[in-house]
Amino acid sequence: MNNSLISAIENCNYNYIGIRHLADDEHYEVGDWCRNSYDWDYEQDCSTFETENPIELPGACAYNTGIVPNWDDPEEISEKLEKSLADANYYGTTVIIAGDRIEYGNDDHEIIIADAVVISILA
Repeated sequence: MNNSLISAIENCNYNYIGIRHLADDEHYEVGDWCRNSYDWDYEQDCSTFETENPIELPGACAYNTGIVPNWDDPEEISEKLEKSLADANYYGTTVIIAGDRIEYGNDDHEIIIADAVVISILA
């Protein structure tokens, strides 16, 4: 795992770390705040952003890495990140985001990070 990425996570001063696949119209730099995500419409199998009744969530959706930056050592961070990246099956532009407040989402391992900030861009 990339040492600069591990260092960025280790020194980010946030409590929660997530992996986020960006929508086609999202473009961030490290340090940018993420926009909030929208709830999923299961009947129409699409984001409510694309419906007549968009429902904004209280943060950005991400895959929960389980990393605790102020607790986990660099080896634990690396192991948890590698496992999360493999399990998340992300494609396209993927970023690592962080924040101090979360809610759990509807999907397995999904968290919604309030005021999420980009701490690294993977692809």
